[in-house]
Amino acid sequence: MNPNLKRAIEKAGSIALTGHKHPDGDCVGSCIAAYRVIRKMFPQKTVKLYLETIPDNLRVFEDEAAIDSTFSAPDEPFDLFLILDCSSEDRFPCAADMVKAAKHTFVIDHHMTNTHFADEEVVVADASSTCEVLFDLLEGEELDAETAKALYLGIVHDTGVFKYTACKEHTMTVAGKLLSAGVDAQKIIDDTLYRKSFLQNRLIGYALLHSQLALDGKMIYTKLSLAEMAEFGATPADTEGIIDQLRLTRGIEVALFAREDEKDTYKLSMRAIADVNVASICSTFGGGGHRLAAGCNATGDFDDILTQVSALVMLQL
Repeated sequence: MNPNLKRAIEKAGSIALTGHKHPDGDCVGSCIAAYRVIRKMFPQKTVKLYLETIPDNLRVFEDEAAIDSTFSAPDEPFDLFLILDCSSEDRFPCAADMVKAAKHTFVIDHHMTNTHFADEEVVVADASSTCEVLFDLLEGEELDAETAKALYLGIVHDTGVFKYTACKEHTMTVAGKLLSAGVDAQKIIDDTLYRKSFLQNRLIGYALLHSQLALDGKMIYTKLSLAEMAEFGATPADTEGIIDQLRLTRGIEVALFAREDEKDTYKLSMRAIADVNVASICSTFGGGGHRLAAGCNATGDFDDILTQVSALVMLQL
């Protein structure tokens, strides 16, 4: 284990872990893996795992019952708080007060937009995923099949099953080692990425049906309003996969999916093919991510938001 991380854990009697709001595969995988390793190596320590309710497709772990989605705070601050897959302090609102109260904070992340907000950190901006970063930090530790599964999940989700440019030779080497630890790759990929509920398929179909092209066909976008989400009885987790399907449209350079989470408040997800840095675009709205995959929140009339985003995309085309 990385000596700085090990020292921080050894010095702490009570430890908590959390990841970002609306947890995705890399967030869930890295949190579960870190939780399992700490529990195994330091069974005498108090360890708590805080995450928002995870999507149904990611409910594949033995340790799911250990997740506290109520964010119940202890009587005394934690000695150590590990924050995984979070680039800034606004990414974990439910745990924010506990993190601020903690005696020591340690971030493990891979976002180039990380704001370096913790006492200690390991941020590897060119890594494919936080799970890849965590694997390297755990080098030398024996990983059981369940922990390897958690790390593999995060890698396949954040690399789009090894197709994004962040996937490097080292990523494939790590994935191979995880397979050797007993990971069932086909099951993880099918069950957590490709298998959709009937509701999700209908929602993807609806979003694609109402998509539109802009910027002379270089950008595709679609949105789902509060009313449309309510009509389908859909949750934010049910929109997973829409942006990735938009990205596959032939001829486009940028894809945008907007989900209205509150009145005139939209969660924007952006993907680019090659030449547009969507992280820089999302950063203007207070968000961030990676060069070819990023997100943010935007408030106002959607047409005005679309105009702003389109103008920023045009500057890079």
